[in-house]
Amino acid sequence: MRHRFPKSIGLILILSLLLGAWTQPGAAQSGLTMAARAGFDGFYKSGQWVPVYVTLSNSSLSVEGTVQIVTNPASSSERLVYDAPVSLPTQSRKLVTLYVQAPNFTNTLQVEFLDENGKLVVETATNSLSQLLPDALLYGVVTPEPGEFGFLENVTGAYKEAKVAFLTLGELPETAVPWNNLDVLIIHDSDTGQLTPAQKEALHAWVETGGQLVLTGGANWQKTTAAFGDKLPVTISGSESVDDLPALVTAVGEPFRDPGPYVIANSSLARGELLFHQNGLPILARQPQGRGAVYFLALDPALAPLQDWDGSELFWAGIAAQVPARSLWGAGPQNGYAAKNAAASLPSVSLPSAWQLGGLLLVYIVVIGPINYWMLQRRNKLERAWLTIPALVLVFSGIAYLVGFQIRGTTVLVNQMAVAYSAVDSDYARVYSLLGLFSPQRSTRDLVFGDGALARPFGSDFGPDFGGNGRINSIQYGRDVTITGIRLDTAETQTFTAQNSVPAINVSGEAALNLKDGSLTLDVTVQNNSEILLETASLLFGSTAVELGDLAAGQSETISHVVGSAPAGSGSSPGFRPVRPGYAPLVGNTEAILGTFDYYDDRVLYGRYQLLEALDGEAYNPGSLPLSESAVYLLAWADSAQIDVTTDQNNTERTDTTLYFIEIPLRQNIVSGKRISVPAALLQWEVIADSGVYDIAIQDLFLNQGWVEFEYTPWPEFQTMQVRELALVLEAPNGDTSAIMPDVRLWNWQKEVWDNVRAGWGETAVAEPNPYIGPNNTVRIRLEDSSTYYDKTLDIVYPLLTGDLE
Repeated sequence: MRHRFPKSIGLILILSLLLGAWTQPGAAQSGLTMAARAGFDGFYKSGQWVPVYVTLSNSSLSVEGTVQIVTNPASSSERLVYDAPVSLPTQSRKLVTLYVQAPNFTNTLQVEFLDENGKLVVETATNSLSQLLPDALLYGVVTPEPGEFGFLENVTGAYKEAKVAFLTLGELPETAVPWNNLDVLIIHDSDTGQLTPAQKEALHAWVETGGQLVLTGGANWQKTTAAFGDKLPVTISGSESVDDLPALVTAVGEPFRDPGPYVIANSSLARGELLFHQNGLPILARQPQGRGAVYFLALDPALAPLQDWDGSELFWAGIAAQVPARSLWGAGPQNGYAAKNAAASLPSVSLPSAWQLGGLLLVYIVVIGPINYWMLQRRNKLERAWLTIPALVLVFSGIAYLVGFQIRGTTVLVNQMAVAYSAVDSDYARVYSLLGLFSPQRSTRDLVFGDGALARPFGSDFGPDFGGNGRINSIQYGRDVTITGIRLDTAETQTFTAQNSVPAINVSGEAALNLKDGSLTLDVTVQNNSEILLETASLLFGSTAVELGDLAAGQSETISHVVGSAPAGSGSSPGFRPVRPGYAPLVGNTEAILGTFDYYDDRVLYGRYQLLEALDGEAYNPGSLPLSESAVYLLAWADSAQIDVTTDQNNTERTDTTLYFIEIPLRQNIVSGKRISVPAALLQWEVIADSGVYDIAIQDLFLNQGWVEFEYTPWPEFQTMQVRELALVLEAPNGDTSAIMPDVRLWNWQKEVWDNVRAGWGETAVAEPNPYIGPNNTVRIRLEDSSTYYDKTLDIVYPLLTGDLE
């Protein structure tokens, strides 16, 4: 026992030391606390990046570690880690910002802090999150009095719903991409001088790419406008009291609840336009900037006369109406399969041609057969064939391997296919990039993204398709954004996506819809003020693209195209027409946008076509596309990069392609009182009912013993036109007027029934048009094939409205 006792004591001491060493980090880190908040007051839009602000406080010993968020932790195929290294000295407090692509319907995010050994130290959950659909309007309001802005949920503009996020200045992101969640930002009675340079730059990029910024006045106008002196539409000289603002009451149509006097910022218009004013004194002024605008409201919304005013919703509706519609192409790919093909289209990597493979196979057959036999027979050694044939097989296998290795090369390739969406004379463009990372050999790489870009793996379902399965380690935030530990197999391409707002290309232009010699004419002038060659430029209007050709640096181009007649003469409208059925506008105009239909065998053009298909997605639902009626789009290609991306190794080669989308505002120069006919290109249409008809569109329509009902509405400029004449235009396939006509009916809005119409091929006038003209000059047409034939086809069908503009 005397020998065992000291050993027992020693064992106990060792265990105590080990236990003490094991518990010491936990004890040392017991002073570490963490809190996290996410989204914009908990709101975020589907598909957008969510900011997560993590506050760490350490009152104990210094600690090194990592803050991380894991999305889809239960799914090995969709699990993705976002992290950031953190160093916390004793008695320190730090704010760490992560940006996360939250899976759909995420209610909260779990945030963890791991020490340098990967051990979990502390974890917490963020505030509750609420996902909004892209067709929701999100207001951000920075104010000390949030109760005065709740009514904005009733001001939806052209959107289906509206939500209000109450924020602090510190919750405005320092990188531009998360700002895409917001549509309108209102800053009231808050010191914008506290904004950091990064916040101001991100906010400026957001405005230029479509954001609406509202700065308020009143007595505290100075601190609210401190950071925006050169961006305001007005020059402010002070504040004053006025007894009444009758012009505002008259304009809105609602009396003020509270009598004056009212405090208003005294200013004069410096640039932009006055939306409301009192004898020239600005009340609400607007300065367009790119696709967005900056507003100055001279009154304090939390004080009379705006406080609890019955006209507030009508007053703010004018601002909500200016929020630009969600662009078709600014939100990234709609077809994941085509997007991955676009990223994997590597112009510098190609397979051997059929002739090369055939030649190698022919040499192999000749050598292993006749030549081998001849050599052995000449030496009278035919029995050695069992040695020479395997040897030749090994030699040619080695040759094939060396050829394949040479084709693959040793260089890692990064292929960037980017879309840059902006307006003419805009400072910033919204950029969405697809990146293909190709490795000729099995390797592990990092991708590093600079200049505020946010990136993630791309999957065919728009979510990450690898991460938890060992293909990447994490998305790491530091000075740059790094996707770490990308595992690539031999000759494999992995796809990633990145977003940012970058300086826009310098292009100016103007477009106008004119009435010339009885015809509607689109006149467009564009000028390339940049140093970049714009390849295969084209103009998109009314779902049809017109090719311009290359635009060299400094080059200007002007075109004039007839859109329609006024009044109409023949059945078909000249100039622009709808695209083919089942196709969106990009794929439907391939020849104009790519410069050729022969793109399949050209690796550069094939990659560009795949990008167009990715942006357009599958065939849109039947109906005309939601293109803006107030803009013409300039499309052009360039061999330039939009996202700054590098790898962690030097043997990397890059190929870059950018597709520019540039909005050109469309000016209407159609004089009221003129007689005009609305061409098919200026009609929005949709299918309201159908049976037995597939691939439905108003052009190249196959009825095949089915029926379909169309509804046509002219563009807003023609919705108040006094319609004098109505005709139905039905064009036979290939001009064959002997083809059997379908049954045609028009909707009688007065009786609410379908009336039969005796129509023929070409243009058929309707004797009494009034019963068939609905709200906003809407017309409904029903077509039915009641014959026994299965090839009933129409080249195009639409109503031709002729009338006087008011």
